[in-house]
Amino acid sequence: MATPERSTPERQRQHGKTVAGIQIRTNNDLEMHAEDSRLSRLWEKFDDERLAHSIPDKAAGSPVYGVYTEFDDGVAGDYSVLAGVEVTDEEKVPEEYATVTLEAGDYLVFQGRGRMPDTVVETWGQVWHYFESDDAPERAFLTDYEVFEGGDQVTIYVGVK
Repeated sequence: MATPERSTPERQRQHGKTVAGIQIRTNNDLEMHAEDSRLSRLWEKFDDERLAHSIPDKAAGSPVYGVYTEFDDGVAGDYSVLAGVEVTDEEKVPEEYATVTLEAGDYLVFQGRGRMPDTVVETWGQVWHYFESDDAPERAFLTDYEVFEGGDQVTIYVGVK
């Protein structure tokens, strides 16, 4: 398994953005078993249908996003995940696509580089480990998101209070 580059998370203030794409509902228990993983099927569909290139009103230069929202009970409950791209006008997005607004606010930023999808999983492992610490800030559980830039780099933004 690839080892992503590790870095200390940096706190950043982010502006809101609208992302459109396809969405599923899942939880961490399902995702721990490959045969039950809804995330892998979501990303397969996103890639197979070349949605990064075909979603209408895509913002110029938009990377691919994985957006986590609608948390039922923090890390213990169900949540929604949208695979998509930034769009300039939510009104122009056809109904067959879901849209979500990335909440403006403070985020801790974690970066990983290496072979995908292993690097994403390992970087999320760093996130979970970081938030187990008593002195870690409290997670907001509004929107967390991944930004995929290039074939081997992921940046994960975790909303904090």
